[in-house]
Parts: sequence; C-alpha cells; structure tokens
Amino acid sequence: MRVVLFFCRIKMRMKMCIGRFLAAAALSLFLGSPHAAGAAEAAPSFWNKVCDKGADGKGACAIEQFALAMPQKTVMAHIRFARTEKPDQMRMTLVAPLGVLLAPGLTLSVDGSPPIGLPFERCSAQGCGVSAVLDKSALTKFFQGKTLVVRYTVSGQAGVDVPIKLDGLAGALQSLPN
Repeated sequence: MRVVLFFCRIKMRMKMCIGRFLAAAALSLFLGSPHAAGAAEAAPSFWNKVCDKGADGKGACAIEQFALAMPQKTVMAHIRFARTEKPDQMRMTLVAPLGVLLAPGLTLSVDGSPPIGLPFERCSAQGCGVSAVLDKSALTKFFQGKTLVVRYTVSGQAGVDVPIKLDGLAGALQSLPN
C-alpha cells in the first residue's frame, strides 16, 4: 500500500480535505515539474499550524501532519506537536486508525534508528492514540531526521509502516507561540 503525505485541518471535512489533495495533484500534473521549468524549489513544509481556543478561553496552537494511503484516501496516521509548560519540551500525539491491535502499541523510528515502543492510551471515533512528552534530546533527533516511521499492527495483517516526513519540523515548531 502506497502512503502519500498530505495535510489538512482537523475541523475540515474529509471530502474537502481529499478535494484539496486531488486539486493540488491535478494542478501539479497540468503545470508539470518545477525542475523541468528550471524554477527554484522552496523547502517543503509538510506541517500545518492549527490554533484552537481552550475551555479557559486562551488559544493553544499545535502543528500537525496527516499521512494518507492512496488511492483509498485513508488516514493512516495523524501526528501533532504542541508546547508544554516547559520551554525545552513538546507533547507529541499520534493517532492510528481504528482496527489496530492495542496490545503491541506502536513503534517510532527516526531514519532507521532503533524503534521506541509506545502503548496506546485511548481510542475514539478518530482512531487510537499515543502521547509522549519529548525532551530536548529527543526533539533534536526529530529535527535532524528526515523520516519518522510509525509502525503498528492491524487485525489479521502484518505490521504497517507509515512514513512521516520531518522536513520543516524545527521551523514549524518555532512558529508556535510560547
């Protein structure tokens, strides 16, 4: 199964999100590759900034990325980073689709490093999630990495590896208000 990276806002309807993706894909096919035209390519940003008001009325911002399986347009992973009270830490939340086996949890590996296991904490209508607070050392590995591979097991199937592009993560995190 081929996984294509695409991001959209959580509050956006899936049809609208898929429509955005298809429109972008059609436009890129129509216009051709920027390399063919000799255009300078900007650094890719796979991260989307979202801000919501909490129950206390204060705004909270995070960055996120969705990984979609094509052509089914199924969300295979949703990863989100947000600030914590400590300036040198970030909370990472990752949601896998419903149907994952809960007991093994999921593993994360940056650029082929030894995998780190995380247990699923809860399941909702959006999927099953894990959460971890990343310290400065862990964040540095994410910033220097190119690809995070998320691995989980789906009922009756082998493990599923979902690549998450880390390009632009450091800059996106710096854009979050303190």
